[in-house]
Amino acid sequence: METIEFQNREFKVREISLPEFGDVLISTDSLNQLLLKDGSYVSDEAIKIDEQIFYFVNENEIELSEKRLKKLVSKQLI
Repeated sequence: METIEFQNREFKVREISLPEFGDVLISTDSLNQLLLKDGSYVSDEAIKIDEQIFYFVNENEIELSEKRLKKLVSKQLI
């Protein structure tokens, strides 16, 4: 599984293919929480990272099989 580094921490990231959106990156809520403070991005780097991530999931959900992860994300978006 790939990772992305932000504020000297690594966060899991996965690429999945969704029929409606194509290939997208999914990461964890813990990364999303660090990107923002009081509703604003903490840095320009945070903005760039957020623009790459299509959707954020719970820590345990990032480990789901590709089929289950795709179903979870699709269900949340529709």
